[in-house]
Amino acid sequence: MVSTLTIGAILTLLAWVWLQVAVIHGKYVVDKIAEGEYNKGPLQGRDGGDSS
Repeated sequence: MVSTLTIGAILTLLAWVWLQVAVIHGKYVVDKIAEGEYNKGPLQGRDGGDSS
C-alpha cells in the first residue's frame, strides 16, 4: 500500500511542476503585452471606459 508520505511527495511535485508552467506562461504573456503583440484577453476591442 502507498504511504501518505509518498502521496504527499507526489502531490507536492505535481504542484511544483504546475507552478513552473504558470510562471513560464505568465512571463510569456507579460513579454507579449509589453511588445504589443498579445491580442487575447478581456481588453481586446475596447474603445473607451464607458460601461454602455
